[in-house]
Amino acid sequence: MSVTVRLTGLLVVLLIGVVIGLQTAERGISKVSGIPEEAAQTFYIKKVEQGQMEIAVMGKQVQTADPNKMVNYVSRMGLTLGGSIKDGAKTFVDWIGGFFEP
Repeated sequence: MSVTVRLTGLLVVLLIGVVIGLQTAERGISKVSGIPEEAAQTFYIKKVEQGQMEIAVMGKQVQTADPNKMVNYVSRMGLTLGGSIKDGAKTFVDWIGGFFEP
């Protein structure tokens, strides 16, 4: 189990590093070539109209939708996990603060 978690973490870090590297290289190439700033071909999110968003990865449009409708089970799970961590941290800080009350 521990090896799987470590491997998954390393792969996520590698993927994020690759995306950041591609974006940095793209900005550098456009700066050297003198081409005016365009929409990034690596990854970009652009607000098109009221409530509509355009998402493109590697130059291909992935989705244009209302942001409220784009919530899926992964983002719900992330929001739930984030809320739990936030509540746990608040409880922990309150517990520690209780030691210092007169």
